[in-house]
Amino acid sequence: MIKLLNIEKSFNGTKILDKISMEFEEKTITAILGPSGCGKTTLLRIVAGLINADSGEITGNDGKTLSFLFQEPRLLPWKNAWKNLEIVLPDSVDRLTRKKICFEMIEKVGLKGYENHMPAELSGGMRQRLAMARAFIVQADILLMDEPFQSLDLRRKGQMINLFKELWKKQRPLVIMVTHDVQEALLLSDKIYVLSDKPTGILKEIHNPMAFDERNVKNERFYALEKEIISEYVIGE
Repeated sequence: MIKLLNIEKSFNGTKILDKISMEFEEKTITAILGPSGCGKTTLLRIVAGLINADSGEITGNDGKTLSFLFQEPRLLPWKNAWKNLEIVLPDSVDRLTRKKICFEMIEKVGLKGYENHMPAELSGGMRQRLAMARAFIVQADILLMDEPFQSLDLRRKGQMINLFKELWKKQRPLVIMVTHDVQEALLLSDKIYVLSDKPTGILKEIHNPMAFDERNVKNERFYALEKEIISEYVIGE
């Protein structure tokens, strides 16, 4: 379990995060839900060790491997699809095993036949699937997601969420995702932290009562919980 205790962060004298305490359990998905600009990404970067908090403590992440999934694919434009996956595998993996792992993942995300295509030759949806494949291929202990579905249209977002669920069920890494989309949070997460605007604090901690495979927008409990969150908290863009 990863624990955050009284995390604080300021930039240029402006407090962004104010005494944030959270817990993230193994093999679960936790959403950090809040308005754009409230410090969600800053909090994610602190968890990843990319920046330091001004004060507070993080425990449980020492020695854990991390993987990232961003809003944009962030693929290497000079490498083909296969090479974009292979590059994140540890050097200890031998050549034949690397090839097997990469092609199995390419098939899982529906890109068989496009192994040698460069990112510019792939559609936007294909690039998103390749980025998700790269995030899962390393089988990391922790997956950090920074609004990876935000820029997608409704149809593509649904496809990517379904793909994520399929891949996650096979590995079940600890996932921390930040979003300002209530439906995304309810569809994917076991627990939701609702954040205020700056200086950001926790308004509420919500445990999703729906089982992972029961979460869909047609579920009556889903609709009721979504309505409750929206009515109590204004989650704006």
